[in-house]
Amino acid sequence: MQDFTPTKEQISLHGLGFIQIVLPAGRRLHVWHPDLPRRKCYEHSSIHNHRFSFQSTVLVGHQVNRRFHVVMHPEGTHEAISHDGPRSAKGGRISFPVGRVNVVPKTDTTEIYGPGQSYTMAALEYHDTPNAGVVVTLMEKLHEGRIHANSIIRAGVMFDQGFDRYQLPPERLWQFVTDALKA
Repeated sequence: MQDFTPTKEQISLHGLGFIQIVLPAGRRLHVWHPDLPRRKCYEHSSIHNHRFSFQSTVLVGHQVNRRFHVVMHPEGTHEAISHDGPRSAKGGRISFPVGRVNVVPKTDTTEIYGPGQSYTMAALEYHDTPNAGVVVTLMEKLHEGRIHANSIIRAGVMFDQGFDRYQLPPERLWQFVTDALKA
């Protein structure tokens, strides 16, 4: 389908457990907080990629980043979920399985970045960010691709199509952001 319509809201939830604030010039402020909701299948589907490359700079807390190789395999342990559908009434993209895969960590090292430190991710490179606690990052898109993003979910687990990006009102989201920036 290749619908790359961005979210219209300046501030919204993301199913991976953070608040996303859309800023000018391809930038986004991301705020993780342990009290934010995540999609129901999060523990089985946190590995994902992006259709764009980006640089992320930590402003508050410590960002955890783990990188993965994902290889198509008909008997793989996981399933690739395409986020190529149009946006639903709940703000997320309609997503669907596209094939079985195996997932292998790229290194034995988990990357951890503190305030003022940055890291980059290539377009379509798989990673997850299993943050604990409050983390605030400034993400800047470097190059926007045309191939859709995917999430990886453990085989046999149903992907949560019902996550509602609008389940908390903007005033409550801004309250989380304000509190996080005070940390």
